[in-house]
Amino acid sequence: MIEPAAALVNWARWAVDGGSRTETCYSAEGRYSQAEERYVFADDAEKRLRPQYDPRIGEQVEQLINRLPEQERLVLRARHVNWPRLADDMVARRLAMSARSFDTVLLSATVRFGRLWREQRAQRQAA
Repeated sequence: MIEPAAALVNWARWAVDGGSRTETCYSAEGRYSQAEERYVFADDAEKRLRPQYDPRIGEQVEQLINRLPEQERLVLRARHVNWPRLADDMVARRLAMSARSFDTVLLSATVRFGRLWREQRAQRQAA
């Protein structure tokens, strides 16, 4: 069973990934070549080095996040997706919150998400 913190990290990677050529639609008229060498770009090597994630876990976390209250949803998205490398007080400033209220909301959101995640996992294992 994956821990809630690892699930949030996986969700953050899933949320910012723009997809790849194999996951996008082609023209119905077949105007695009199927030759793979046409779609090799300089940044492909960098993309291979990106941390991998499980899209199913990302989608499950997204469903649980959407069940949280709006303030907690906003704080979790800001902390993990929008500004993961900023300090908490800087993220709070960008959300126009005090650092103290940001910490309180982040803690309650993390605890609530962890509880929902464990409940969902227990239900799936029981079924």
